[in-house]
Amino acid sequence: MESNEPIAPTPSTNRHSVISLILGIVTILLFCGGMMPIPFTGFICFPPSFLLGLLALIFGLVSLNSIRKTNEDGKVHAWAGILSGGFIFLCLLCMLIAIVSLFFFAPETMQPIIEGYQL
Repeated sequence: MESNEPIAPTPSTNRHSVISLILGIVTILLFCGGMMPIPFTGFICFPPSFLLGLLALIFGLVSLNSIRKTNEDGKVHAWAGILSGGFIFLCLLCMLIAIVSLFFFAPETMQPIIEGYQL
């Protein structure tokens, strides 16, 4: 059975939204890896997860803007990347602010922790 009706092309998925989703997933994995009770995993995992969370947020916002203009698919991917990357980015930003404020406003509480820490 042949049909002479033209097949409507399906809109392609926006590449930036897929990149945002992948970066968001990697951000979550790195953040959870940094929370493991193994020494120095936080120093290794938190900076890249901070950067990747910011990139997931940026790629997601760029893709939503592009999707709105070109009518492509990928809104769900973009929103998933924005939410996961943005949430971890905000968590790490709050952790950084808390640690810096402890050193700045209450240095006497941090001194025993630093002196008692052994490698």
